[in-house]
Amino acid sequence: FYGGDQIMTKLSKQTDEEMELFPQNDEKMGLFGNLFRKKDKMMEFFRQTDVSLVDDVLKLDPTNLTQTEAMYTFYTLISFPVQGVCRVLKHIGGHWFVHPGVPAQQVDGDYYVCMDDILVDMDKPCLFYSFGVANDWTFEDIMDSAGCEIHAHDPTVDFPAERGGNTHFYKLGLGAKTGQNMETLGNIFNKNGHTDTTIDFLKIDIEGGELTVLPELIASGALDNVNQL
Repeated sequence: FYGGDQIMTKLSKQTDEEMELFPQNDEKMGLFGNLFRKKDKMMEFFRQTDVSLVDDVLKLDPTNLTQTEAMYTFYTLISFPVQGVCRVLKHIGGHWFVHPGVPAQQVDGDYYVCMDDILVDMDKPCLFYSFGVANDWTFEDIMDSAGCEIHAHDPTVDFPAERGGNTHFYKLGLGAKTGQNMETLGNIFNKNGHTDTTIDFLKIDIEGGELTVLPELIASGALDNVNQL
């Protein structure tokens, strides 16, 4: 999920800054400037194609949906992410998963990351929080190798506290309230000194527990500084 209006504003500002780098009176720089303008036109095209999808979401009335209808509506929507808010979208991590005894196969443990803001500020390491690791570190390891600071959590597995170049593991789960091996997102951010820090990416893959904690994440304001969820 992306904060569409905020990111579109950032992209618009970023485009203006790019234009200032390529003055029209320089032939070579003008070529680069034209390239960025063409890319901006393409992004505007994608934004227009997203309008109907966003309108459909805003008009949804979940109270008129059964649990099953709501579930399949949700899965359908996230299978077709909007294309007009992110210039550089990367599909990261995962493995081909075969369900034992079931004729179903799929990619599991993979996530889409919008790299726009991350690429803009390369002077500081990107900050990722991850909840739900199991035995698949592909996503976290790739982002660690890319120079990000990773804070990974999972109460169901045992791993060393430090991993890779800048990955920290905690045998701790994400909960709607503090409990045994469970903690709220706000308290976790506070403990790590990240309450007022921008979180570039928050991964929550906790086997259905996402819906249990989501109301608390919203009500507490813990998502205020999270760029991507």
